[in-house]
Amino acid sequence: MDPTRWSEQECGDAERGDARLNARLREIAVRVAESSGGSIAAVFRVPAERQAAYHFMSNARIDWEDVASVSHVACVRRCIGEEFVFVPEDGSSLNITDREHTKGTGPVGTRTAGARGFQVMNLIVVNRKGVPLGLCGQGWWSRPETAATKSNKARSTEEKETKHWGIEMATVRALFAEHASGTTPWFQLDRGGDAWPVLIEAMEQNQWVTIRSSSDRRLVDAADGGRRYLHETVAKAPILGGYSLDVKGGHGRTERVAKMIVRSARVTLHMLDDQTSQHHDVEVSCVWTVEIGTNPSGEKPLDWMLLTTRPVETFTDAKLTIYGYSLRWRIEEFHKAWKSGACNVEDMQLRSERAIRAWSTLLGADAMRLLRMTYLARAESSTPATEEFTMDEIHAVHLARSTTWDEKHVPNIGKLVGWIADIGGYTGKSSGGPPGILVLARGWERIAPIVPVVGRLRGIQPTRIGR
Repeated sequence: MDPTRWSEQECGDAERGDARLNARLREIAVRVAESSGGSIAAVFRVPAERQAAYHFMSNARIDWEDVASVSHVACVRRCIGEEFVFVPEDGSSLNITDREHTKGTGPVGTRTAGARGFQVMNLIVVNRKGVPLGLCGQGWWSRPETAATKSNKARSTEEKETKHWGIEMATVRALFAEHASGTTPWFQLDRGGDAWPVLIEAMEQNQWVTIRSSSDRRLVDAADGGRRYLHETVAKAPILGGYSLDVKGGHGRTERVAKMIVRSARVTLHMLDDQTSQHHDVEVSCVWTVEIGTNPSGEKPLDWMLLTTRPVETFTDAKLTIYGYSLRWRIEEFHKAWKSGACNVEDMQLRSERAIRAWSTLLGADAMRLLRMTYLARAESSTPATEEFTMDEIHAVHLARSTTWDEKHVPNIGKLVGWIADIGGYTGKSSGGPPGILVLARGWERIAPIVPVVGRLRGIQPTRIGR
């Protein structure tokens, strides 16, 4: 959690040709980690520092793709030693104020609304315990000013935003091959990624990917020439097993314990390229998990039909596929942290695409830092806090709580993160569950200014701080 240590990991030697620029980059990253403000003005309160940060973000000598790449490599290297990791991938839009159309933005949302911004495809790494390890890939683009005149079926893959799923997967796959060759990335995509180019590439590259099915795809015809379709074929497969799932209430869902069953079948998809009329056959495993008998009247049952290139032969394999896809939600949480509450990236008031991407890169890395802390406290709560926090930070938490602490008794991560959440206004599990990223961000913002003061105090009284 130490902002200095974190900035060194994330920024590394991005500007290898200029040590001063690299040192300045790390200093700015530290300040970002100490504040949850979305704009430079909110992070840098001193006018001279603020102006220097504006200049730095617009510095043409800085290659921000290189800066992002260093952060992505650091994330991938954290995976060394793992057999595989989950890599959720999803796109999002950033709304940017650009009334004069001078920042490289394009339309976002409906064109009639007039909003401007960028499209961003993000990929993050989550380990098997469900703990996020960082941002491992990111692709940016702007939509054209006018809508496509061709129908969706008439456009090639290169003319569709579908291509970005594959482009970013290929980039991340190459990073793993170079920096963590013993670890397999297992990509997790929602229904937006259910497209034949994505599945074809995964098959050709021997790549693990799980995609939530978006339609009742046609399969290769039966031996007697009869047409076969995905849904009816998997529905006829034997039940592998069942499990119970705790469902939280909200967003049209009633809180309950859902009873789920699982079926799986090996199928060959018969997919059509509408532009060329060419068919592509892709063999995948389909895992279908559906709620049986516990959904309230008028509420649709939980239902996931997942296509995966990873072999599924047993109930254990199927459950792992379902679990991996459930972790795709981490990227939704990343987008929420990046865009609102924790990092507020859309609050920026920068004047160029270079500066916008620069600032967004740092805030994205910080959002992942906070998300990691959130889930580390849940998955590895008994780990000593000193594994992630400095002694000064632990003392600062106690000082903010007006409590004392003997360094001989180190709290665990779960307890320390709980205290940080309390400082941020957490009201307990009755509020809806364990501490979330927004309350932790508020707590940390209140603690961060205390840390350097504690460091100086510890030089006088090294073992006990507080009252």
